[in-house]
Amino acid sequence: MAKLKPPKNGVTVRMYRQGHGDCFLVALPRDGGGDPVYVVIDCGYKPGSQQFIHNKPIGDTVAHLEDATGGHLDLMILTHEHQDHLNGIWKKVDPYFGDFKIDEAWLAWTEDPDDDLANELRKRHKDQLLGLLEARRKLALAIGDDDASVRRVDALLAFEFGGDEAVTAADLLAAADDPAASVNKQGMKLVKDKASDKRGVSYLKPGDGPLTVPGTAGIRVFVLGPPHDADLLADEDPHGGEGFPDDAHGFTFSAAATAPAGTGVAPFANRFAVTIESAFNDPDPFFIDHYGKETLGSDETDRVEVADNAPWRRIDNEWLFSAENLALALNTGINNTSLVLAFELPHSGKVLLFAGDAQRGNWISWTVPSWQVDNRTITARELLAQTVLYKVGHHGSHNATLAGKKSSTYANLSWMATTPACAKEFTAMITAVNQWALTKNDPPWRHPLPSIKKALVRKAAGRVFQTDENQPSKPTSVSAGTWKAFTDRAVFDQLFFDYTVIDS
Repeated sequence: MAKLKPPKNGVTVRMYRQGHGDCFLVALPRDGGGDPVYVVIDCGYKPGSQQFIHNKPIGDTVAHLEDATGGHLDLMILTHEHQDHLNGIWKKVDPYFGDFKIDEAWLAWTEDPDDDLANELRKRHKDQLLGLLEARRKLALAIGDDDASVRRVDALLAFEFGGDEAVTAADLLAAADDPAASVNKQGMKLVKDKASDKRGVSYLKPGDGPLTVPGTAGIRVFVLGPPHDADLLADEDPHGGEGFPDDAHGFTFSAAATAPAGTGVAPFANRFAVTIESAFNDPDPFFIDHYGKETLGSDETDRVEVADNAPWRRIDNEWLFSAENLALALNTGINNTSLVLAFELPHSGKVLLFAGDAQRGNWISWTVPSWQVDNRTITARELLAQTVLYKVGHHGSHNATLAGKKSSTYANLSWMATTPACAKEFTAMITAVNQWALTKNDPPWRHPLPSIKKALVRKAAGRVFQTDENQPSKPTSVSAGTWKAFTDRAVFDQLFFDYTVIDS
């Protein structure tokens, strides 16, 4: 297979379709000619999700990536430490990236061993992780490894430990002895070790740079996130009008935990609930038998009378103390540690925005950094205005692309592609396998959230790639000629999508 080659006056972005997760190859012209400069951003997926598209193993994606680059990466960027961004790098025997040459690596400041806040956060996270593993062990002893509650905890722990198969009880027991031996951490270590033997590893903070992509002629990179602020990292969900609407049941433990008393927000779908009024006035036999209500009456009647002092078994607050809630708390803020980078092309000023899984706290922090370039100040608002390619945050989830207006004081989708030339070219890429997300997770994941997908399709005039969709559909409002200009710069393959941005 031939190497991926960009045009001399542009850049080609390859979005791999390995499953529900991120793996991007960016090919850029090399200054002075020769082989292109290759940049890889993440490589991971959620096990099982590939079965809903092509059912190919992650090894096929990595082999394809190796052929497309000749096994030589000028730069590898790891956005954050989650399974669906890292588990295509490492496995215990014959690591996937074992034969790659990696000249340089970029990671967020949260991985910097010399950053005091990063060290504090890592220690806190490790302590919480060890506590959760012990809680999970006791829960499994009480109700069994195959219980749905234990499986949900294991699914959340999979984010921490990675792996290209479902996390097993044995994996978790081994991790309790040595959390640093997780697939995620070993993958990061492999990349850092390889880069350290060449140009080295950089730990980036917002406001750093602008950096230059090594080997290119003036392609600059601006670091927008993650914020160097523990409170912002923990701030995941949109406030007020910052969020896109969701017409489904608002199932999140976070939403239930933070909802005001009396609002009726529960940590489970309404179909699993029985109101107090219904329970007393129209009792169901199953409910009576299983939830401990005392009854009066005789075998001769179907009517059941309720004793005033009946001891009810209720779960209004019990879920707050579950291991599942601990697992959710453990994951709080990890997506917000995503490294967010804006690649600026030198001639046109067009921007490619890679947001990782950045959520609310990351987004609202982008108004803080600025850069002095050629005697002028560049801000995130300007970079977003010039954005022509947006790697959609966190698979299009409800809290990873903010709604708002051009006039809003915080970064949001309306800030993107506001210049006329960029508006005509704006394109989005969503790394989501919707059917897997909805059917293989308990509760279902709304990836992508329909209202976010609709807003992206409208803003991009249909130019929206999604992992599980073989090709974007042309909106009726878009002319055939305009659509052809888009598809002529794209490749739609079973294993990947290619999209070329011309620097003019």
